[in-house]
Amino acid sequence: MRGIAFALVAGLSVCPAAAQVRTPEFTRAETAFNEGNDLRSRVIAQVLLIAIGHQNSVPTENFSLRTFSAIKRFQEQNGLWPDGVLTKATSDRMFTAAAPMLSMWNFKLLSHPWRGHPIWMPQGLSLHPAPNKNGLAFDDSLGRLNVKYNYFPSISIDLVYSDTLERKRRNRYTINYSVIKDGWFVISASSPEDRDEYLRYHQDGDGVLGFSLFWNNANGNVSGERIAILMSASLGSVMNGRPMVEPPGATQTAPQVANTPPLYVPVPAQPVARENPPTPSAVPPSTAVAPPAPAPPPPMKAEEKSFSTGSGFFVDANGNFITNAHVIKDCKIVVVKLNDGKSPHKARIVATDNSNDLALLSIEDAKGGKFAPLRMGTRLGEGVAAFGYPHADILASSGNFTLGNVTALSGLNDDSRYYQISAPVQQGNSGGPLLDNYGNAVGVVAAKLNVLKVAIASGDFPQNINFAIKSTMLATFLESNQITTQPGTTTGTKLDPADLADTAKAMSGFVSCQ
Repeated sequence: MRGIAFALVAGLSVCPAAAQVRTPEFTRAETAFNEGNDLRSRVIAQVLLIAIGHQNSVPTENFSLRTFSAIKRFQEQNGLWPDGVLTKATSDRMFTAAAPMLSMWNFKLLSHPWRGHPIWMPQGLSLHPAPNKNGLAFDDSLGRLNVKYNYFPSISIDLVYSDTLERKRRNRYTINYSVIKDGWFVISASSPEDRDEYLRYHQDGDGVLGFSLFWNNANGNVSGERIAILMSASLGSVMNGRPMVEPPGATQTAPQVANTPPLYVPVPAQPVARENPPTPSAVPPSTAVAPPAPAPPPPMKAEEKSFSTGSGFFVDANGNFITNAHVIKDCKIVVVKLNDGKSPHKARIVATDNSNDLALLSIEDAKGGKFAPLRMGTRLGEGVAAFGYPHADILASSGNFTLGNVTALSGLNDDSRYYQISAPVQQGNSGGPLLDNYGNAVGVVAAKLNVLKVAIASGDFPQNINFAIKSTMLATFLESNQITTQPGTTTGTKLDPADLADTAKAMSGFVSCQ
């Protein structure tokens, strides 16, 4: 999907609309509301009313009886003339009253990592992001609120709705409200333990996209029901093709939107498994998708990326971790999910080498674990294995292991920095280890051939033509950053595939960043 500017306004209210009573007083207020305010001002006024608890319906660009009544109640409680007209004095007073809630929530636009649709996310509540096989999960360390932004492929909205309701009822939930219409549904429910839930999902292609919001007032009241209304409005607007505005306080530039890059389309000079949208660049002599030869792809525009995922692996027992530079490019927050049964670990970016597509991370609380010795001088035809987390939206979240061979000792246009390999790699393998049969790292998975472009040019579909950065380049990068590595050896017995897969999994991690 292309990065575009988004705005919040609801598609459909989650509650039946009250009959519109067009009294002269209402008509005057409606005229002032529509003629005296632009779209953003009309919507933000309702956002403020929701934030302070005076309106409990999804905001729209129109002036409804709910909004009219909410403004009048606010005016009455704040010593203003209660005529329902949104004057500057009323608007200013509303903003002052709503500011503490808006500051606490600090909504930001955040897009689904594979579908690209943005929603408002209350990132001011110290939510910790953690990618999962369906998209994103955000947890509040205090247990007040958590969110899941999910995409379920190859399923209908009707089936998800009926299955969700059945599970809730089977688990003795109280269903507060539920509705399904026009390819979307909303369910509001409470668990036997008094945890509240709000779910909104839409049919998106052949799958279902939406969010599940959970909050527990016993752990601290963050007004989860108000958050639910605003998140519901933002998703409903995008999915129903209606206008929406950015969260209050956000800049008016285009928001960042993450998209899944198409790996099998003619995109020149794009790294394999790149979890960011493609950036146009000059078409190189070859018809492959990066590695960069000799220069890296041009920088991606900031608004085109808000989330990316990839793979990586440890190179010593001190928590030093390698991935591709394009995986963590322009990221402000980086976390790595390891195979240690713990929550994702925070990572600090220590150094990057954009020209050779390498990045060094330091992983918190990850010392003493399995790491990869580095071996130089891989032979043509030697067996190799790749490990990573491809297609995290649909494949196993525990990682993917593939076998192949070194098919050439250089990359595109005889680029000596790369090996050509036949081990299958996909989107999400970026930064993962390329191992020999002894468990040594001989490279870093980086790129794959653009199959469709080659087919268009030659009439033939090439298979399993992928590329990895050589361990010699990695060793030079690590040495320049004062990282001491263990040299690999080829003595002893070769590992069988199952043992090699266990070794690869133990040293690897799933990288995600915003």
